[in-house]
Amino acid sequence: MKEVLIEVVKNVQKNQTIFIGYLSKEQARQLTFSDHFPPQEGRIGYQRPADMKRARAFAKYVSEKPTGFVTPILLNARDDCSFIPHNDSGYGRLQLPVKSCLSIIDGQHRVLGLMDSQYTNLPIPFMLFQNLDLDAEQELFITINREQKKVNMSHVWFNDRKNDELSQLVVKLESEIGSPWYQKVNLNGVRGAKRAVSLDSLRGSLIELFQSGEIKALSFNQKYEIATGYWKIVSEVWPDAWQVTKNSLIKKTMGTLALSKLGGFLVVECLNRKTKELDLVKLKNLLSRASHINWMSNGEFNGISGRKGADVVKNKLDEIIFSKVEAT
Repeated sequence: MKEVLIEVVKNVQKNQTIFIGYLSKEQARQLTFSDHFPPQEGRIGYQRPADMKRARAFAKYVSEKPTGFVTPILLNARDDCSFIPHNDSGYGRLQLPVKSCLSIIDGQHRVLGLMDSQYTNLPIPFMLFQNLDLDAEQELFITINREQKKVNMSHVWFNDRKNDELSQLVVKLESEIGSPWYQKVNLNGVRGAKRAVSLDSLRGSLIELFQSGEIKALSFNQKYEIATGYWKIVSEVWPDAWQVTKNSLIKKTMGTLALSKLGGFLVVECLNRKTKELDLVKLKNLLSRASHINWMSNGEFNGISGRKGADVVKNKLDEIIFSKVEAT
């Protein structure tokens, strides 16, 4: 039988032999497989079938992004493999049969994307267990996928703010003395920050506040002045709810999103077309029509949350503000 030789580094963890190295695209085609559903002879079918669209998207990302690196995949050698050391060291060659003998525990989309890729010929780094028990292999897969957590999006936006105008606006709102959001925003998503709203949440609210094409076309500084002016008036119309740090919904995700959805219409209504500045007096007159609203957690919006809740609150504010406008 033909054999494949792969340069590796050998190590041992908890009495389990492990090899670290790289596979070429051709070697990956020859040797790897995913034990996916439905089960086949000698396999238990613990993984989902691969999504080739996702696999190709990964390969395209790696080929186009300067920071797009291929991280190591996790494999298990289900057939016997021989290690041929170089000079009695941990460095050597792994001798494998030319057949599907390496089970992909983690990283099947990375492997499939790179094998199929028209974009790149990057080698595929791996960490390989030797004859890991099948139950242990499955448990390792479950643990990896159950315990992994996504990076907090506020952290992502904060670190990438140089490429994102909205994130820059949020950071400026949080850091500028005189801003209604000064020191009230959790910029990096850290737990226990005791800030009213996260960067990701306020960023999403700014999307709604700037929803008009007319506002989107303004400069960074003009948008900042509009955001500052709008939230300053909000803080003046509902001062008690704005100032307290507990039991107020106005600075929670639901409240900021609802008021931003409302503000997306109001800032256009109150914009001076010549100066591109807000008419703050007009804006305050409009918002003051709903000044009786109780934003505390035991008020009108008790139990309302999330994006759907924000729509409910925004519609309620619409009804109060615009019905009174028509009546006048």
